[in-house]
Amino acid sequence: MIDHYTLGYLTFAFMNLTMLSGALIFLGRRKKFWTYAHVALAVITYILMTLTIWVVR
Repeated sequence: MIDHYTLGYLTFAFMNLTMLSGALIFLGRRKKFWTYAHVALAVITYILMTLTIWVVR
């Protein structure tokens, strides 16, 4: 099992990628691609956050 430090860093990295993809929806030219990427990254981030909280508790 991955320790909570690694999960925390992964969650933080995916949060940053999710925010970046959200900004690129408005700034980029390929809006449909960035929308799908944003949704996928948001789901992965939510799962990682849940796992991190579960491991810490």
